Amino acid sequence: MLKRRLPLALLFTTSLIAVDALAAETTAFEEILVTSRKREESLQDVPDAVTVFTAQKIEDAGIKSVKNFADLTPNLNFNTTFRPGEVNITIRGITQAQGAEAPVAVVIDGVQVSHPTFINQELVDVERIEVLRGPQGSLYGRNAIGGAINIVTRQPTNELSGKVQASYGDGDDIRVLGALSGPVVEDKAFFRVSGSYRDFDGLLRNEFLGTLADPYREYIVNGNLLFTPNDRLKIDVRGHFLDSKSGSLSAEVITTAQLDEFKPLFLVRNTDLVDNREIYDFSLKVDYDFDAVTLTSITGYTKVDQNIFGDADFFPVPFLLQDLDLNVEAFTQELRLASNGEGPLRWLIGAFYQDRSVDNFLRVPFDDGTGQSTGVNFITSLDEGKSESWALFGSASYDITAALELTLGLRYEEDKRTSVDAAAAGSDAGETFKQLQPKVQLSYDWTENLQTYATYGRGFSSGGFNAFFAVGSPDRGYDKMVSDNFEIGMKGTFLEGQLIVNAAVFHIELDNQQLFFISVDPPSQNVTNIEKSHIDGAELEIVARPTDRLDINLGIGIADAVIDDFDGSGSFKNNKSPQNPEYTFNVSAQYRFPITDGMDLRAYASYLRRGGIYWDPENTLKTPSKNIVNLRLFLETDQWSIGGYVDNLTDARYPTQISANAYGPDAHVRISSPKRMYGVQGTFRF
Repeated sequence: MLKRRLPLALLFTTSLIAVDALAAETTAFEEILVTSRKREESLQDVPDAVTVFTAQKIEDAGIKSVKNFADLTPNLNFNTTFRPGEVNITIRGITQAQGAEAPVAVVIDGVQVSHPTFINQELVDVERIEVLRGPQGSLYGRNAIGGAINIVTRQPTNELSGKVQASYGDGDDIRVLGALSGPVVEDKAFFRVSGSYRDFDGLLRNEFLGTLADPYREYIVNGNLLFTPNDRLKIDVRGHFLDSKSGSLSAEVITTAQLDEFKPLFLVRNTDLVDNREIYDFSLKVDYDFDAVTLTSITGYTKVDQNIFGDADFFPVPFLLQDLDLNVEAFTQELRLASNGEGPLRWLIGAFYQDRSVDNFLRVPFDDGTGQSTGVNFITSLDEGKSESWALFGSASYDITAALELTLGLRYEEDKRTSVDAAAAGSDAGETFKQLQPKVQLSYDWTENLQTYATYGRGFSSGGFNAFFAVGSPDRGYDKMVSDNFEIGMKGTFLEGQLIVNAAVFHIELDNQQLFFISVDPPSQNVTNIEKSHIDGAELEIVARPTDRLDINLGIGIADAVIDDFDGSGSFKNNKSPQNPEYTFNVSAQYRFPITDGMDLRAYASYLRRGGIYWDPENTLKTPSKNIVNLRLFLETDQWSIGGYVDNLTDARYPTQISANAYGPDAHVRISSPKRMYGVQGTFRF
C-alpha cells in the first residue's frame, strides 16, 4: 500500500515545490487604488463587487468605448439602440428602457452624467475605470440602482509628457489620438490637453441604395488645468467638447424566422439616416484639507444638441421620414465633507442638486419621393421635459474590531419632473419621485488577504413621462423603479499576490422595472412598468499571473431575471425578463515575448460569450448565445509600440436591440451588431 501511495505523495510534494518556485520567480500584481467609496482605498479592501481597468489594461485590451470594457465585466452589457448617441445598459439583470434613465450611475471625474445620451463616447486619455456592481444609491443617488461606473481621466503632470497614437482599419477607419501635459508654474499649476479624431466610412450596407449606412466622423477635445497653490488647496478645472456626424443605426424590419439571419442585411431604406451630435461639458472641483476633514465641491455643466434625420418607415417606398431634435442641458452641484485619517471611524456627508431640461422635438413628415419633407407632418411632438432634483446623503464605516467593519449609508432624494407638449394644449404632466436609499454592510477580514462581506441596499431610478402624441392623455407617466438588494461576497489574494479571486452571489427584488416598446398602431415609443420581478445571480472574477510575462483574466456572471407579475393580473408569471443576457463569460490572456533588452512582442487574446436574450415578456422572441474573439499583436518598448488587431475574428452577428412586434404581429425592428474589424495601430510616448 505504501508503494502505491508514494508516487502520489511525490507528485503532490513536487507540485508544491513548483508552485513555491513559481511564486518566487513571479512578480505580484501591483496594488490598485480606487475611489469607488469617494475616498482612496485599495481595491481588495473595498467590500463591494468592483472591476477595475487601469490605464495599462485599457491600452493592452484596446478599450476605446464603454462597450469594450463592458464586454470584460461580469453581468454588464452595453448595446447600441435606435438612437446612435445612446446605449442600452443591462447590469445584474436590471435593464434600461430607451427614453428612461440608465440603471447605473456614470461619473466622470466626480461629475455624474446627467442623461444617457452623454454616455456613448470614445474614451480618450483615461487613467482608470471602476465598475461597481450592486446598489450604490446611498453614495451615488438615483440611477445607481444596479451599480456605478466611475471614470477617472489622466491628471496633469509636473513634467512635460505626451502621447500620439494613430490607427487605420477596415472600412477606411482612421483614428488619431494625442495628449500633452506639463507645468504652467512648476509645483503650483499644471495643464493637460488631449483629443481624438475618427473618420470611418462604414461596413454595413443599405441593400436598396447600395450605400454604406454606418459611417462615423467624430472629434473630441479635452482640456484640464490643475492648481495646487498650497498643501491644503486643490482646484481642478476641466472642459470637454465632442462633435460627431454619423449614419444613424441600421434599423431593419424582420420576422421571427429571420431573427438570426444577417447576410444579407434586411436594411432597405430609401433614405439613409444622419445623426449630428455636439456635447459641451465643463466642471470645477475644489478640495480643501482642514486636517481632520476635507471639504469637496464639484460643479458641473453639460449640454448636448443632437439631430437625427432620415427614413422612418425603414422600407424602400418613400413614405415617412423622421426629424428628431434632442437638446439636453444640465447643471449639477455636489458638496461633501469627509473625515481624514486612519482611525476606526471613517465618515462622509454631502448634498447634491441637479437642474436639467430635456427638449425632445419629433416630427414625422411625409416623404416627397426624394427623401425630403413635403411640409406635412404625420406626427408632431414638441416635448419639453424638466427635472429638478436634490439629495442629502451620508456614509460611515466603523471598525468594530480589527477584523470586523460595519458600514451604514443613507440617502434621501427627491426628483421633481414635468412634461408638456408645446404642440398640444392640455398636455401638462408632472410628478415628484421620492426615495430613501439605505445601505447596511458587514465585512470581515479573516486574514490580511481574505475578506468576506454581506450587504443590503435599496436603489431607485426615477419615473417619467411618455410623449403626449403616443398616449393622448396627461395620464401618460411610468413609475419609478425600486430595488431591494441582498449580496454575499468574498475577495481573496493568494500565492504571494499572483492570484486574485473575487466572487459574489445576490438576490434582487424589483418593483416597476421599466420596459421600452415600439408600436405602429397607434404610432408610439413608450416606456411601461413590469410590476414585480426578481433576479438571482452570481459573479466570479479571477486574475492570475503564472509568470512575469503571462497575465490571465476570467469573469463569469449569471443573472436569472424572472417576472413575478407584469401588470397586477399575474400575466407572464415565471417568464424571463426581457433584454437581459442569461449569463456573460469572458476570458483573456496576454503574453510578452522578449525580443531584445527593452523590447517585447505582446500577444493578447480575449474570448467573450453572451447568453441568450428574450426580447418580449411573452418569451416568444429569443436570440441564441454568441461568441466573440478579439486578437492583438504588438511590438513594444517603453517609448513606442506598433502592431495589429482583429475585433470579432469570426464575424459573429447578433441583435443589439429588438423591438418585438413593432410593425405588427411577427414584424420586429432590429439593430445589428458591428461586423468583424481589423487594422494596424502605432503609439509614441515622450
